[in-house]
Amino acid sequence: MVRSFVVAGILFLLHLPVLAQETKTLKEVIVNGSKQPFQRQSGALVVNVSGNPNFKTAANTLDILKKLPGLEVTSDGTLLLQGRITPGIFVDGKPLVMSPEELQNYLLTLTPDMIASIELITNPSAQYDATYKGIINIKLKPDGSLGFKGNLTTNVQQNAYRLADNNFLLTYKTKKVAYTARLGYTTGTTIRTYDALQHQASTNIMATNTKTLTGNNNFNYQLGVDYNFKKDHRLEILLRNYNIDRTLSSFNTLHTTDSSAKRIVSNTSSDNNTGLIQNNYAANLNYNAKFGGSQFQLLTSLVKVRNRQWEDIQNTNTITGQQIDYWKTALQNDVLIRTAQADLSGNRANGKWSTGAKFAFYTTKNDLHYDTLNINDAFVTDSGRTNNFQYDEYVSAAYAVYERTMNKIHFSAGLRLEHTRSISNAITQKEVTKRDYLTWLPSMELTYTLKKNQQLHFSLTRRITRPSFAQLNPFRFYFSPLNYWVGNPYLLPSVTNAFNATYSLRSFSVSLTMGRETDPSTRYPEYNRITNVLEYLGRNLPYNDFANIETSFPLTITKWWRMNHNIGGYYKREQTPYHGVTYTIPIAYFKITGNQVFTLPKAFTFDVYYMYTSPNGDGLYFGKYISNIDFALQRSWLKGKLNTRINYYDLLNTYSVTRTFREKSIINNRLRHWVGMQRLAVTLSYNFGASTYKAKQTGKNEEETRAGF
Repeated sequence: MVRSFVVAGILFLLHLPVLAQETKTLKEVIVNGSKQPFQRQSGALVVNVSGNPNFKTAANTLDILKKLPGLEVTSDGTLLLQGRITPGIFVDGKPLVMSPEELQNYLLTLTPDMIASIELITNPSAQYDATYKGIINIKLKPDGSLGFKGNLTTNVQQNAYRLADNNFLLTYKTKKVAYTARLGYTTGTTIRTYDALQHQASTNIMATNTKTLTGNNNFNYQLGVDYNFKKDHRLEILLRNYNIDRTLSSFNTLHTTDSSAKRIVSNTSSDNNTGLIQNNYAANLNYNAKFGGSQFQLLTSLVKVRNRQWEDIQNTNTITGQQIDYWKTALQNDVLIRTAQADLSGNRANGKWSTGAKFAFYTTKNDLHYDTLNINDAFVTDSGRTNNFQYDEYVSAAYAVYERTMNKIHFSAGLRLEHTRSISNAITQKEVTKRDYLTWLPSMELTYTLKKNQQLHFSLTRRITRPSFAQLNPFRFYFSPLNYWVGNPYLLPSVTNAFNATYSLRSFSVSLTMGRETDPSTRYPEYNRITNVLEYLGRNLPYNDFANIETSFPLTITKWWRMNHNIGGYYKREQTPYHGVTYTIPIAYFKITGNQVFTLPKAFTFDVYYMYTSPNGDGLYFGKYISNIDFALQRSWLKGKLNTRINYYDLLNTYSVTRTFREKSIINNRLRHWVGMQRLAVTLSYNFGASTYKAKQTGKNEEETRAGF
């Protein structure tokens, strides 16, 4: 059955020109003027979600996003745009940048019936923070009614373990004030495995296997008030708290033989039991107003994050049963973020202008303490691993953008300036690193309308990416006793110059992007043949050239059969100095995603989704192909108030990430990550109340993502 769907999809791709012409006629007859599922508006791809059959079976927003062209949702929920960009998430035009856990939790609360459309911006203008190389703007359904509305959503996932997400949303709206309350609770267990192989011709062969079970007992809430106290004046107050109570049980084995693989050198096991408590507190005060023909917006935020983590690590000789060593760690991490942003826009000289400024100041303090059991059965401080690190950063930014439409041409030009001052203090190592730099970030866009529903779009942008706090922190993060990565406080920010050209005809589009990123951050392996320690160190590469071409085309075959396919070709070439040799290896690969939607009798909707990424990698590693197939079944009940969805992800259990080191004469290293993507998920979503008011969401900043909490 699966093969028939795939073959059918390939046949339709091969006959695309004919089908596209037939679909145009069918849509005029069948859809009767409804919105196109995909539309191009200047530099953004607009995806209509509400009423779109392609997304009817989606259990949450992540299921929607993975079907968009050029966008990948990895097995652990990470979003990647064009194979290299982590996009910023916006809601109704406001940034919603969160830690991976909190962001995924929020996206899991949004079902397709809550979303009007999604805008995908691949080349943001100077108006946006410089770190945003791509933006996903989720537009929630508008509301004109008053009163109460509620939504209760439960999602239960089952593989070898069970995980449940429960979310409750309640809104109440009067003519001037809207109140919102959101509660969420996550409980259950997730699984992750890590395998690594180190094999040198003249040294030992080491096989590492790690299995980590993560128990969750997480709770979050959000309270908001939206007050229209005067015509065209609105004040918004949002309070948010996100609490993580997590336990991690990691079981590791390290099997070592000689170079002939015949004699066992050692066989050790490691038990790592970890407790993590994280409390995120945030408050936002936003003000919007119109003064004559001008629009003013003020966004402020205060965020406090408190992390506490404990580890108990015992390493044992499996052959003799003797304990090799025993560690205990205690981590204290505190982050404080303060931001203020003001934007002003209006119309002048037959065009639109906008200008604004932003200031962000944040501090992070990390105190990691290692204790090791000595020969006297007493724990003493391990000075080689103990670390105290503090990072302060100040970012001041200002921008100006002007845009205008003349006949069939719409153009926009802008300039953004960002001044960064940072102090990185590795207290334990007595190393202080200071940065002070000004970055000029211009942008230009031009859209030419050939005819109705047919456009050409061009854009040039310059963006900056600052290292995350974890990348800068010079202490060890262990995969196993002999395998870890280390941060680097001397990392520089990278600068990306990119050009984009897009052609669109109704729902069909093809987009070309190319550019160069200077000083990109990466990690590289260093292997000690005496101690058998493998460490991954952070550094900047000279540059990374990239290019990609992506196309998307939804097809309506009949009233009961629709399909959509996205095809992307990707190229990159990194200049990678390593052990006295500079590798400049061109890497090209392609990716195909598609789904076929069938409207079945009795209002059931069935969806099959498939994805394939060809072998790829980077300057030092080969990457194995990635693929998966998902099934989904959806039905609405009680006049649309109750929605039920059944999703089976990664049907054949083929999704894993595998990397193999290219230069085996230096180190024969292979590693594999698997996060238990294969699972069955059941989602129940119930709506009650008369109002359809959309819940406002907090707008967190770019700085919060870099904090890594």
